[in-house]
Parts: sequence; structure tokens; C-alpha cells
Amino acid sequence: MSAGTGSSLLDEAELLASLEDEVEVDLLDDKTVQEVLAKQVDLRKYAAEVESGLRSLEGASIKDYIAESESLAGLHTQIRDCDGVLDSLESMLRSFQGDLASISAQIKFLQDESLSMNVKLRNRKAAEEQLNGFVEKLIVSPELVTNICEAEVNESYLDFVLQLNEKVSFAKTDAAAATAAAGDIAPELEKLRLKAVQKVKDFLLLKIGSLKVKKTNIQILQQNVLLKYARLYRFLVEHAPETAAEVKEVYTTTMSATYQRHIKGYLADCMRLHSEAATKADLVGAEEWGAAASSFAGIFSAKPATARGDAAYKLGERAAVLAALAEPPLIPAVLQQQSKASLHYEEIFRSVATLLMDTASTEHDFMAEFFGETDAFDHIFGKAIFLVMESLEGILIASWDAIGCLLLVRVNAEQRASMAERHQPLLASFFQRVQVLAWSRFKAIMEAHVASLVAFAPKPTAEVHPHYVARRYAELVASLRALRTAAVDATLGSILRALRAEVERLLSGKLATLLSSRKHQAAFLVNNYDVVVSVLAERGARGEDSAHFEQLLDTVKAMFVEEQLAADYGRLIAYVKTTEPLLLQGGDASRADLGAMENLLKTFHDGWKAGIEGINRDVLKSFANFKLGMDLLKQVLTQLLLYYTRFLDLVKHAHPGGAPFAQYILSIPTLMAEIKTFSRQV
Repeated sequence: MSAGTGSSLLDEAELLASLEDEVEVDLLDDKTVQEVLAKQVDLRKYAAEVESGLRSLEGASIKDYIAESESLAGLHTQIRDCDGVLDSLESMLRSFQGDLASISAQIKFLQDESLSMNVKLRNRKAAEEQLNGFVEKLIVSPELVTNICEAEVNESYLDFVLQLNEKVSFAKTDAAAATAAAGDIAPELEKLRLKAVQKVKDFLLLKIGSLKVKKTNIQILQQNVLLKYARLYRFLVEHAPETAAEVKEVYTTTMSATYQRHIKGYLADCMRLHSEAATKADLVGAEEWGAAASSFAGIFSAKPATARGDAAYKLGERAAVLAALAEPPLIPAVLQQQSKASLHYEEIFRSVATLLMDTASTEHDFMAEFFGETDAFDHIFGKAIFLVMESLEGILIASWDAIGCLLLVRVNAEQRASMAERHQPLLASFFQRVQVLAWSRFKAIMEAHVASLVAFAPKPTAEVHPHYVARRYAELVASLRALRTAAVDATLGSILRALRAEVERLLSGKLATLLSSRKHQAAFLVNNYDVVVSVLAERGARGEDSAHFEQLLDTVKAMFVEEQLAADYGRLIAYVKTTEPLLLQGGDASRADLGAMENLLKTFHDGWKAGIEGINRDVLKSFANFKLGMDLLKQVLTQLLLYYTRFLDLVKHAHPGGAPFAQYILSIPTLMAEIKTFSRQV
């Protein structure tokens, strides 16, 4: 036996051993085997029983098969017949499958043909649409030719022009220009274009010319007529730029002249109602106008005096122009019917500027919509603005109305802000020039006011009543302070301080020194300072100026009280002031004049009632303002009571045991009661 054979036998033995092990393992895992093992049955015996049972079952199965053999043979025959039927059916289905494959190929062919025909149809339709569109855009119908050449220019004509515009624009495109059809139709289109341009030009110039007709409502004509035909102008811009420029130039020239005529006429109507609020004769330091009217020229002239009096310094109802900024322009004819006697220039300027603003805004919007640009705006309004500025300059050069100038500054600033709120930076240079002119003239007038005070030549007088300069100054300052704004407050404050310094210098340094006594000087200053303080308070113009004069007023009031008492009780007051340091403040008592004490007391005792009455008459005579006179009378009597009380203290200190002239001592309660009684009688 060879080595290979031996190795093969060895492998088979190992394989059998492995199989036996697996069988043994499987048998051990089998539930039936486990039950047999659990009953401790002999496996060989049990296997013999199982094998015997299986043989019995096999024999029984063979008998059953033999018994049913005829049935099985019949079943076999039926199965064979079925197989034949199924074979024929399979052949038939295969034949049907072949026919269907042929039909499917035909359907696919038809589908391909259908798709190809659809593509061709779409292409032909697209070509037809493009060709129709091309022909329609290019061809000029006889109806269009007739309408362009013969029809009247109206809204229907606008449609014809738009059709022509489309055809001309299309003919100029690169795609159309390359075709023979465009070359054939181009001359006809050019003729129609020239004809349409001429008719549109004539129509627009005719409508623009109607703007020059007097009493024409320009805004209605622009909105209801010209704007409807704005596309006609755009046709000119696109196909006849030179003609469009000519139409625009005619419009610009026409509107410039029209607005100039309207503004000039309106300004002239307003100026007929103009009234000067102040003249050079109304400078604060000018001679009082009532005196000037007494001259021969003043009596027989149209105006008794050039000055306007107190109205030149009072704001009054003139401030109403600031509340009327949003109102429409004034109508001079209506004002004349309402017997509106006069207009201050700030009212005229407000009205003219409002008219200019409204007109400029409307014109700007129209130009933007009709022409598509507003580059000619300045040219249109240049003459009208120049006219307004010329009028303004003429008024300001001759104006001495500081209140009016400041009102112009306020009105101009408010209107400038109003235009800014509309987001229309129109008339900016106009507002700037007005601001410069009005403010410059205001400063010049205020400098003239100051110069008039410096040059004031006072006349000798014995009057202590308020001077007209003080009232003028107070009214003017109250008016100017009421009109101040943050923009001008700093400069205005500097101007008012200069004016205040000159007024104070005039009152205290020139006018007051003309009076003979210090008492009269003090009374004069009290009256004038009180006028300034009172007017500023009444006008609601308290501030730096009023605070300054209030301080001066308190000072001169105290001075008047001392001077009034010095006139009647000067010896008593002087004695108190000289003796108090000697007797009450540790001085040399031996130097005190005790003999004079008795004489002063007797004098006061004998004439105190007459003295109080004299003070009353003098004070009331010195002060026209009753309230001011009462206030100063109380201050004088109170100060007299204080001096007398101090005098009695000296008497008591000099004679501790009682003065030998005690019978002349007037009790303090008696004096106080008399003062109170007198005050109540007043």
C-alpha cells in the first residue's frame, strides 16, 4: 500500500470518528434520546424496537400505494395532458409576444414622427409670430399715415405718435436695420417723423404761449393740459433733440417773463398798502416827535411829523405775522375791500415769499414730471427773485425799523426751514441773501440807535418825570427780546448791552445832572428806571436788561429816601450819625453836643405832622406812578421812624434818669399810628 493510500484511509477514519462524535452530540441533544436516557432504557433494545416499527410502517405504506396505483396512474395521465395544453398555450403566447413586439416598434416609430412634427410646428409658429411681429412693428398702415399727417393734435393723436415712436425706434435697432424691409420703409418713417415732430412742436408752443395770457391759471393749465402731453415732449427728446431743446427754451423764457410779471404786479399791489413803522426820527435818542410837529413845515406838510411815535418801538400785533407763516398769501384786493389800512413790510415779505415758495414748489414738480429734469429752474425764477430782492434792498436801505428787520429775520428763517421740511432745497440762495441783508440792516439801525444816544443834546429842565428816551428804550428792548431766537441770541445780547450802557449813561450822566438837587436827580432816575423795569415786566421780557435796571432802581430808591429825609430832617439825621459813635459805640462822650439834642427834639415835636404832610406832597408830586409813589412814601416814613427811634436811644443814653425835656418826646406808637393813619388816608 502506497503512502498516498495510507494517508487517505487515515483521513476517512478521522472523518468517521468526527461524524460519530457529531452524531453522538446531536443524539445527546435530542429530546427523545434524553427522555430514553432518563428512563435508563437499553439503547440497543430501544433501537431494535424502533427499527421494527419502521418496517411495519413501510409495509403498510406499500400496501396503500398498491391499492391506489390505478388512481395514481390516472392522475399521471391527466398531468401529461395538462402539460400538452400548457405547451400549446405557451406557443400561442410566444406568437402573441412576437406580434406585440412588432406593434411596439411601430408605435415607437409613430411617436418619433409625432415629436418631430410637433417640433417643426412649434418652430414654424415661432417663426410666424416673429415674422408677424417684425412686419407689424415695421409696416406703416395707411390709417397711421393719414392720422399723423392730417389729424388734430389731441389725446387720440398722442396714441398715433406713440405708435410711430415704436416703429421708428424699432427700425433703428440693429436687427431691423439689417433687413431689406427696414431699408424700404425707412424713408416713409422719416417723413412721418418729421411731420409728427413739426405738429407736436407747433402744438406744444401753442399751449406754452397760452401761459402768457393774463389771468390764466398757470397751475391748472400745467396739470390739466401740458402734463397730459408730456409723452409728446419725450417723443421730441428721443427723435428730435434740437426741437425739444427749442420747446424747452421757449417754455423757460415764457415762464420767466410770466412769473416776473405776476410777482411784480402782486408786489406792487401789496406795496400800495405799505406803511413805514419807523423813520430816522424814531431813533431812541432823537428829539421827541411831538415837538417837531410844531414847526411851520410840520403843520402844513402831509404828515405832521416823520416820526411814528410809540408804535415805532412796540411789537404789538406785528408779532401776528409769525403765527401766519403757514397761511396763504394775502390778497390785496380783499384787504382793500376790508378797509385794511396798511401793511408792515414784514407782512408783505411773508406774503410775497410764501407766493414765491408755493409757485417754486409747484413749478419744480411740474418740470421734473414734464421735462424729466429741473436744470432750468434758476433761469425761470431768476428775474422774479431779482425783483423781490431789489424791492427788499430798496426798503431796507431806507428802513429805520429795527423790529421790522428782526421780524424779517424770523420770517425768513421759518420759511427757509419750511422749504427744508418739504425736502426741496429751492430758493436757498434767496433765503441766504435775505438773511444777510435783513440782519446787516438790523445791526446798522441798532448802531444808529446807540449813536443817537451818544449824540443826544439834553435841554435844561426841572422835570423829574420819566424821559421819553427811557420809555422808547424799554419798549424797543421788550420787542426785540420777544423776537430773539437761539440763532441770534448771542449777537442780539451784545447789541442790547451796548444800547443799555448808553441809555444808562444818558440818564444818569447827562439828564440827571441837569437837575439842581440830588433829591430831584434821584427822583428822576427812580422814575426812569421804574419805567424800564415796569415795561419789561408787562411785556414779559424780563432778563438781563430788567435785572440790571432793577438793581439800579433799588440803589436810587435808597438814595431818594435819604435825600428826601435830608431835605426836611437833615439836622436830625446828621446828629444821629455823628453822635451814635460817641455815645453808643465807645467814643468820646464828652464831645457829644447834648444841648443840640433838646433843640432837635423840640423842633421835631413841633413840626412832625407838617413834616409828614410835606413829605407826602413832595413824593406824590415827584412820581406819576401812584404805586411807585406809595412804595417810596412808605420807605421814607419807615426810614424816618428808624432815625427817630435811634435819636430817642441817644436821648435815653445821655439822660438815664430821664431827660429834663421829656415833655417834648413823641412816643414811637404815636408816630407809628400817625404814619399808618396817613397811609390809609392816602
